[in-house]
Amino acid sequence: MHSFSTDQGDRHQRYILIGVVSTLVYFGGIRLLGPILGLTIGVISTALYIAFTRFLWKWDWLHQHGVIKIPNLNGNWEGYIYTSEDEENIGNEAIVTDGDQRENKVKIETNITIKQTWDRIRISLGGAESSSYSRSATILVKEKAWPTLSYNYFNEGGNSGDDIHPHYGSAMLEYKEEEDKLEGRYFNRPDHRGTHGIIELWRTERSD
Repeated sequence: MHSFSTDQGDRHQRYILIGVVSTLVYFGGIRLLGPILGLTIGVISTALYIAFTRFLWKWDWLHQHGVIKIPNLNGNWEGYIYTSEDEENIGNEAIVTDGDQRENKVKIETNITIKQTWDRIRISLGGAESSSYSRSATILVKEKAWPTLSYNYFNEGGNSGDDIHPHYGSAMLEYKEEEDKLEGRYFNRPDHRGTHGIIELWRTERSD
């Protein structure tokens, strides 16, 4: 996992709050129980930091009341990529011909797995043709009607010895909470691969 940036400007205040609460717990504990072997402000701060960044920030109450605006995207997502890649360069078994077709692009099944904490994330995409994983990411919660997940990724190349070479790219996906859906566009670097298209995903399993 790697860190991600966000425009929730008060995120640093959560760390300050952890420090304040740790100090209060430490001195309150000493006053009530006396010195406790091995218990320091640093130990308490570390425990609170781990608890908050891994678990407490996902609490629905905090999201419902606007305390936490960063969406919890943890889980498995399945859907489709609509790619500008030439159909001749994609195996017939990978192409999806039924359902919606968009912008005359080639439709391929895909899935991603997102692992996320309060300040770290990893987006791994798998598919019939190739796989990729994120290198950096940003989650914006103020600019648009829906939160936006943008990330840069590295694609390791074709899964079956085909003509997909390792390359870099970027994606920008909007999260629509009512549908539990991620949708947006991706672009591979022109000097590496040059393809682009649409990503459409629905969460099939939440991994809190």
